[in-house]
Amino acid sequence: MSIFTAERPISSDLLTIILTTSPVPSSPSSDLIKDTLTSLPNSLSKVPIIITFDNFTVALSERGKLKKGYVPQDLANRYPAYIENVCKLFGDVSCLSDDLECSVSSSLDRNVTFLIFKKRNGFAFSVKIALHYVKTPYVMILQHDWLFTSPHPPMSHLLSILQTEDEVQYIGFVARMSLNYETSRGQSHSYYRYIFSQARNLRSDRPFSKDLIACLHWFDRPHLCSVETYRQIFGMSIVKRGNFLEDTFGVEYIQSMKNALTKEAAFEEWKKWGAWMYYPDNGKTVTVRHLHGRINLLGERQEETIKNMIKANIEKRAASVSEENERWNMDDDTIDELSVDL
Repeated sequence: MSIFTAERPISSDLLTIILTTSPVPSSPSSDLIKDTLTSLPNSLSKVPIIITFDNFTVALSERGKLKKGYVPQDLANRYPAYIENVCKLFGDVSCLSDDLECSVSSSLDRNVTFLIFKKRNGFAFSVKIALHYVKTPYVMILQHDWLFTSPHPPMSHLLSILQTEDEVQYIGFVARMSLNYETSRGQSHSYYRYIFSQARNLRSDRPFSKDLIACLHWFDRPHLCSVETYRQIFGMSIVKRGNFLEDTFGVEYIQSMKNALTKEAAFEEWKKWGAWMYYPDNGKTVTVRHLHGRINLLGERQEETIKNMIKANIEKRAASVSEENERWNMDDDTIDELSVDL
């Protein structure tokens, strides 16, 4: 039984939310950001927020490639109004500084900071730059098109675990394609089964022992992490400007487990970064939901079609390049995490 009491407010001295955004088709409406913030658990209502507005290159085509930062002219024209409308969600705003990297402003109560970048940084470097403005030991990383679902995760208790257990450095959340994650991933490799088993043993006598499992990847989607852990990650030069974390550091992380010589060595590789997933109801409950802000809220049927197309392309490429078969042998969970440009 858990020793924790009911969910409690999280101190503004403990956690900061870093919310990353960039041009989206729904601009200049701020509804996407409003919906994302409204979905947050009540325990986060007092914590400071840093919102990053990434820059871009105007695309030559009308379609653009938003993931790569190429934005069609019409969307580029709407972006300043989008930034203004997002800032208005928090009342009056005061300008704090303006340098070569970004313009910095804040809400009058200084609880929300806005970073408007002068050049394109991409998701990972948006987080990296935002960390310079964080004054708390822990952060929640939140992209503009992810919602928390109800019932909410016990955020204050998960943060307590992050504070008190050295083996826990990252806590992510179950998305639709991560349902039954432990079972599906465990069946794909004997090393993964061993890691899941040993991770459960590691926390068998601790709070929420049944609701936290090993996470074999470092997903971009909403997660809790310490600032110090992120400083170590960005200090390794694996992540470059324009990158996503899950496509770079996340890939390195899972490959280190897969390429280990023994299952015991694979477990040690996982422990180096201690990624966990909040896994209520044994993986049967979704806790975060993707809004597909970059593609105007696609329906599930169209989303599934796109996912199958990605999988078919991966399999086709793997068949033609035999020496890279292992690299392209992705399961549905990994494929679903890929960002799609339409």
